[in-house]
Amino acid sequence: MLSVIALVALRLCIGWHFFYEGCWKVDNADKFSALPFLTMAKGPFAPIFYAMSPDLDGVERLKTADKEVKYFVAAKAQVDVKPAAEGQAPALVAPVPAYENEEGKTETIKVYPAYFDEAEKIYQYAKETYQPKDDQLRALEFAWAKYVADVRDDVKDNAEKVAAYLGALERFKAAKNGPNNGPEQKKRQWADMMKLRGEAKSLLAAQEAAVTTLMAELQNVLGPVAENGAKQTVALPAFVVATDQLPFGLNLPFVGRSWTNFLDFAVTWALTLIGLCLILGFCTRLAAIGGGCFLISVLMTQPPWPTIFPAVHPEVGHALIVDKNFVE
Repeated sequence: MLSVIALVALRLCIGWHFFYEGCWKVDNADKFSALPFLTMAKGPFAPIFYAMSPDLDGVERLKTADKEVKYFVAAKAQVDVKPAAEGQAPALVAPVPAYENEEGKTETIKVYPAYFDEAEKIYQYAKETYQPKDDQLRALEFAWAKYVADVRDDVKDNAEKVAAYLGALERFKAAKNGPNNGPEQKKRQWADMMKLRGEAKSLLAAQEAAVTTLMAELQNVLGPVAENGAKQTVALPAFVVATDQLPFGLNLPFVGRSWTNFLDFAVTWALTLIGLCLILGFCTRLAAIGGGCFLISVLMTQPPWPTIFPAVHPEVGHALIVDKNFVE
């Protein structure tokens, strides 16, 4: 009888652990991401988890392509001046910046298609769906022209840095696959890997910022789309870089088109449902298998083996081959 009570208590405790972890992720969805769990994997199974992280080294996003775009020239903005009260400076009213196309002229520029093509789709969607007129259309085109100019300049300025980064990445991969696999070499390889990831993030930072600015400006321009000038909700598609999109063009509820969002959603609700089932005693065997698979994946990312670098941080505890995840 005591053994039965002990097993039930163990099931409830493990279930509560899973359930609470899942609930925390639900409440802190803006803080939780499954990517660190994948990208910080180490040991012999690490490549499996790296492959689940979209374009971890940035190689696909840094690929360039030629793109023919309109050649825009700056045009003087039409600005109204609001009469000022006595002793006050006049105030500008709704200045509308504009770019004009010089006689249909085009230019060919280098872009990162993973970003540019997706941004262009959203821009075209904004024009076709909301059909802005006059000043609003010019402001929309101005926002796009600024984005194109930012992209063009960033790709041009970073060309040498990108080439150097890709060369360093190839040398890192060659060294990693070489015969030297001693402790000091592992330490250097881990440090080099973290450094290269930081470089990739830095090289792509301007593209991320340009997209963020473009989306904000499109939203701002399209705000008063009603004829009476009243604010309306503008529902633009969420920007998802091409390398992070779900396969087959899937657009799923709650996660949209993003593979990263799908991973976060799957981990969050898998933990929650596994814990709830264990607590309620519903589909216990299936829930136990699911919980076991999750813990195995945790072990695979951070195996407590003596030859793996970096070692588990001492604050987490000390283990050799068998740790708390293995026991649970």
